[in-house]
Amino acid sequence: MSDTTLDVRVYPIDEPQGSTLAFASVSIDDVLAIRGIRVVEGEKGLFVSMPQSYDKKAEEYKDIAYPLEKGLRKGIEAEVLDEYSHQVNLDPEERGYEKPEPNTRGMEDITLNVRANPIKDPQGSTLAFASVTFQKGGKDLAAIRGIRVVDSQEGAFVSMPQSKDREGAFHDVAFPLISDLRKEINVAVLSECIKAPERAERKKGIGDRLAAGMQKAAQAKANAPARPEAAKTRPPALD
Repeated sequence: MSDTTLDVRVYPIDEPQGSTLAFASVSIDDVLAIRGIRVVEGEKGLFVSMPQSYDKKAEEYKDIAYPLEKGLRKGIEAEVLDEYSHQVNLDPEERGYEKPEPNTRGMEDITLNVRANPIKDPQGSTLAFASVTFQKGGKDLAAIRGIRVVDSQEGAFVSMPQSKDREGAFHDVAFPLISDLRKEINVAVLSECIKAPERAERKKGIGDRLAAGMQKAAQAKANAPARPEAAKTRPPALD
């Protein structure tokens, strides 16, 4: 990972009630952010857990977002633990981080591999699930699973995997840091659902609903106002 840059931020829990001692976030090469990383106390010491969700079919937990290259994963784990050691020894009032600089990098060296699986018979607003892998300069970088294609009155749109905090608000677990890249993911995921005729022609007109929302989804994301941030940021505690 010698040519990969990381921005690691760790937020210790003041009074841990279980094995989770801190939450962390990492940005990888100013391309992708992963939140909900945990510092966990295990029988053999501290370890780092990527954000996970429970797969009912497989009856096991699976990573939602994660680095694809083994060396990069080890590098992230080492930096998270180092930063945890630093932050936990600070007074709580001294913890926190300065607001990051706006991301102005381009995406000319970034490629995507998108897979989408429409739901055969949707019972709610979720029409499909998708995953995206990111490559930078031809090398595997990271992957996001659990992306959803959601139906709405304005048309279908793409939702990054989310978690709910203790106040009931939802937050993206992983997301691209480049606005043009997010737009490209939106279009690519919707297109992947549509271009597989065998999938798109299944029950309840999924293909038509996806096609109708494709342009509106990209436009809505492009016009969404930026959310204000404080000078120092601390993410909400997750359940």
